[in-house]
Amino acid sequence: MARPLRIDIENGLYHVTSRGWERRVIVRNDADCQHWLELLDRVAVRCGWRVFAWVLMTNHFHLYLRTPEPNLSRGMHDLNSGYASAFNRRHRRCGALYQGRFKAVLVEDESHSLELTRYLHLNPVRAMMVDAPEQHAWSSYGTYLGRCENPVWLDCLAVLGQFGKQTSRARVAYRGFVESGIDRADCSPLAAAAGGVLLGSEGWVEQWRQRLAEQPDFPAIPGQRQLAWRPTVEDVVQAVCHEFDVHRTELVARRRRGNDGRLAAIYLCRRLTDESVGTIGDYFGGVSTPAISKAVQRAEIRRSQDRAWERQLKRLMEGIRSSGQSDTKQLL
Repeated sequence: MARPLRIDIENGLYHVTSRGWERRVIVRNDADCQHWLELLDRVAVRCGWRVFAWVLMTNHFHLYLRTPEPNLSRGMHDLNSGYASAFNRRHRRCGALYQGRFKAVLVEDESHSLELTRYLHLNPVRAMMVDAPEQHAWSSYGTYLGRCENPVWLDCLAVLGQFGKQTSRARVAYRGFVESGIDRADCSPLAAAAGGVLLGSEGWVEQWRQRLAEQPDFPAIPGQRQLAWRPTVEDVVQAVCHEFDVHRTELVARRRRGNDGRLAAIYLCRRLTDESVGTIGDYFGGVSTPAISKAVQRAEIRRSQDRAWERQLKRLMEGIRSSGQSDTKQLL
């Protein structure tokens, strides 16, 4: 089974979820719910997590939290394995309780906190378990409203503070904000997460794509390849212009055969970028899809026969990748 991409970092901000095997229940009664919450308390304290919101449903749960140390995987292992073992003992069952490993979305910053906490607190409404979020006992919403005791690891004030310094007024405002989303409870802020694992601005996501490109490629983690940084067609063209000492127009305008720079540019665009064959053909003067494919094939044959050409292409690929990685380090 392919593993979900996991980014475990210091001071990471995450939306985390675990779902029951085949969407089956993970809690059968209030005693199960209470035990899960006690385990969350134990793990959050031990790991130093700052949890901003949580909700426990019948067949899954959500957490929105920050990890001061890079210990999300360790903490989630303790929470899920500890709970699954106790659940199996109590209910005299065996086998897996959860559907694979937990899933985590890395969030850029706390500017997403309002939407994410509202999304969590409206989960019971979206599932049609209750009509209003405060009717569901097993979430942090009661604490946000000041009706439940606030554990040391739950940081409601960080979110409520966005509505003002006076806590009582902030609670009222937050409740209004949550209730305003009931009619559109199906709208998930997580739908905007790139690859299902990165939620943030385009620039921030691009930085992470480039970071992931520097890591070894693990076939068991398909999300890594999906998110890894890729150069643009323009990145490739600029590098080829520098390597061959030619102007951009020498590469993109249609010419007769013998233009090594143009052949290299077309080949590297097909090998390194995410663009389709049709898009690449349009960029290089309206070349047909079969013509682009034939050019790539010619370049591959030449690589196997011409060592100098092979070295030149390798030098270009390494230069393009290192340029992208260098840009990332300057931004981080």
